[in-house]
Amino acid sequence: MIAKHVPMRSLGRSDFAGLVDYITDDQEKTERLGQVQLTNCQAGTVQAAIDEVLATQHINTRATGDKTYHLMVAFPPGENPPAEVLKAIEERICAGLGYGEHQRISAVHHDTDHLHIHIAINKIHPTRNTMHEPFQSYRTLAEICTKLEIECGLQRVNHEPRRSQSEGRATDM
Repeated sequence: MIAKHVPMRSLGRSDFAGLVDYITDDQEKTERLGQVQLTNCQAGTVQAAIDEVLATQHINTRATGDKTYHLMVAFPPGENPPAEVLKAIEERICAGLGYGEHQRISAVHHDTDHLHIHIAINKIHPTRNTMHEPFQSYRTLAEICTKLEIECGLQRVNHEPRRSQSEGRATDM
């Protein structure tokens, strides 16, 4: 399994409602959308949960960064874990990043060869109203994925970076 943070292109495009609309839209395909899950939200519907998250984000006026974290968890072709395993994977990854208590909406997609989960996370904590940004999330995600692959009996995937940090900086220059 591969877990990846999908950064927003610009702050103006950071839109929790737009992201959730995308991940919960079946796009008129019968096999695209699987289980949709609301976590740490008082609301019972997707639209009400979106409104709740936007209200929580609106309370924090000091944060200048992106208030939405888009996480994608993809599985190798042919691997199709049951719903309870997918839920456990989502909970462990979010807790490992420090988003265990944060509001989030997730949706399972079946429209590609790779089963994948999109998770829209509110970076603003619902009670403390502080913004959380995980430090070097790619390392944390790699460690969590490796542990989960072993514990859940999933197909092993290489999580080692292809380049060293200095090679990445040199490429950026």
